Amino acid sequence: MRLLVSAAAFLSAFALLPAAPAGGGARNPFDFELAPRGTAKASAASGGWVVSRPLRTPHRFQLLGMRWRGRAEPRIVVRVRRPRRGWSRWQAIAAHADHNPDARGGERTSSASDPLWVGDANAVQYRISRRVPGLRLHFVNVGSGARARAAQEPQPGFVPREAWGADQCRPRGAPEYGAVKAVHVHHTVSLNDYSAAEAPSIVLAICRYHRNSNGWNDIGYNALVDKYGVLYEGRAGGLDQAVVGAQAQGYNAQTSGIANIGDHSAVEQTPQALAAIARFIRWKLGVHGQPLFGTVTLASTGGPTNRFAVGRRVTVPRVLGHRDTNSTACPGTALYGQLDELRRMVETGAPGVPAFATRLEATLGDTRVDFGETASVSGRLVAPDGTPLVGEVVEVKVNGDGRWRTARRTTTAPDGSFTTELRPRLRMYVRVRYPGRPQVAPTLSTRLLLRVRPLVRIASPRTRGVAGKRVPVRGRVAPRKRIVHLVLQQRIRARWRKVGVRAVPARRGRFRSSFVPAYTDLYRFYVVAKADLDTDRGASAGQVLRVRSR
Repeated sequence: MRLLVSAAAFLSAFALLPAAPAGGGARNPFDFELAPRGTAKASAASGGWVVSRPLRTPHRFQLLGMRWRGRAEPRIVVRVRRPRRGWSRWQAIAAHADHNPDARGGERTSSASDPLWVGDANAVQYRISRRVPGLRLHFVNVGSGARARAAQEPQPGFVPREAWGADQCRPRGAPEYGAVKAVHVHHTVSLNDYSAAEAPSIVLAICRYHRNSNGWNDIGYNALVDKYGVLYEGRAGGLDQAVVGAQAQGYNAQTSGIANIGDHSAVEQTPQALAAIARFIRWKLGVHGQPLFGTVTLASTGGPTNRFAVGRRVTVPRVLGHRDTNSTACPGTALYGQLDELRRMVETGAPGVPAFATRLEATLGDTRVDFGETASVSGRLVAPDGTPLVGEVVEVKVNGDGRWRTARRTTTAPDGSFTTELRPRLRMYVRVRYPGRPQVAPTLSTRLLLRVRPLVRIASPRTRGVAGKRVPVRGRVAPRKRIVHLVLQQRIRARWRKVGVRAVPARRGRFRSSFVPAYTDLYRFYVVAKADLDTDRGASAGQVLRVRSR
C-alpha cells in the first residue's frame, strides 16, 4: 500500500523555512526550502509509498532536491508543473550518498537526493518509498531569464566559473589538491528537455544545491558538459589543477569527474557532447602526465557508497563510469554503454564515426485496456527519406514507477514495421527504442500513455429479493485493491436514481458486503474500483434486482 497525504493535510503541513527574497524571477539567485509537518495518513491507493498532493511553491524554481536525517536511501520520484507547459513526466532521482566528499575530508557528508534541474517551475509533487525524518525540499531559483553565454577560451574551450554565475555560489573554503590518475564520468539525472540557453543556469543551480543543501564546500564535479557539447568549469581551484571534488566518494583525491547534464538512463549522449568529453579527458590526463589508455590502480579510502573497503587497491580503466567504483547507476545505462566509444575517442583523438540517422514511429492499438487484456504496440523504423530498416532489433520500454525497463524486443519486417504485445498490470508509459549499431544512430519514439481499467466482477448476483431483507454481494477485483464501493440505485419515475454507496474492504482481491432494499421496486447495484495512481476507474456490470413484498 501507499501512504497518501490528504489534500488539506498536505497543503497546511508545509511551512517556509527562512526565507527567500520577495519575487520569483529575480536576477540574483536564491534558495528556499519547504519542511513537512505532521504525519502522512494511510490510504487505500498508497501502495507503500508516501505520495504528496501537488504543492504550489511560493517562488518559482529551476532546480530541486530533498534532504533528510539519517542514512535511509528511499526511492524518490518527482514531477513539476511548468508555466504554459503543464506537468512534466515523473522523474526518478537518486537518493544515495555516492556523490559525497571523502570520509576523511573536512566537508560535511549528507543524506540527500541528487539535484534535479527542471527548467522554470512553480509546483511539485513527489512520491517517496518510505517516510524519512527531517525531510526538506530544497529549491534553487537562478532567475527565469537565462544567463548570457560567455565567449569560450580556445584552450581548452570551457565556460569559466564567472561566466555561469559562480559569484552567486562562492566556495565555503579553499580548494584541496590531490592527483589525477583517471576521470570519472557522471550524469546529473536532470530532465533532458533543457535549452542551450538554460545550461549555464543549470550549472549554477547544481552548485547552489551542492553547497546550500548538501553542505559541501562547492559544486561536486570538476567539470560539466551539456548535450550541445559545451564544457563548463566546475569546482573552483583551477581546471588544470588536481582539485579534490565531491564526485566519487573514496576516490576524489585520485580522479577528476565530469558530469553530463541530463538523464542518460535510457537516452544516449549526443555525438557533440561525447566529442567534448573526449577533448576534456585527453587534455586533463595529458596535463597530469597520465596515459590516455589502459588501466590504473586506485586505493580506496572507503565511504558508505564505496564498492571497495578502505585500503583496497582497485584496477579500473583510465576513463571509467561512476558505477565502476561506487554503488550507483550513474552515469546511466545508456551512457555507460557509450564509454568504450569514448575511450577510443580519447585514445586516438578521432571524432566519433558519423551516424546514419533513423526515425522511429510507434502507436498503441488501444490506449486503454482492461486488466488481463493485451495491448498491441506497433510502428516503423525508417531512414529520414522513408527507406525501411530491415531486420533491426527494437526495444519496447515501459515505465510505471518512474523507471524505464525493457519489456519486449522485436525485429523489423521487410517494410521496416514491427508489432508486439504487452499485458499491462498498471497504468504505464510506453515508448520504443532503437539502440543503433556502428554507423547507424539510435533513436526513440514519442512517449505513449497506456491506461488500465481494473476488472470488477460480482459472483452469482441475486436477481430477486424481498423488501427489508438483506441481499448479499460478493465478488473479485483485479488487480487487487484495498477498497471498492458498492453502489445501489432505485428505479424512480422511469430513471435510475442513486440511493446508497458503501465502501467495502477487499482482501486479497475479494470483497463481500450486502444491502437491504426498503421498498417493493426495481433496484440496480454494481461495484466500483475508483481511479488511483495505478489504474483508471473500473466497474462491474449493473445487476438488476426485482424486490417483492414480504
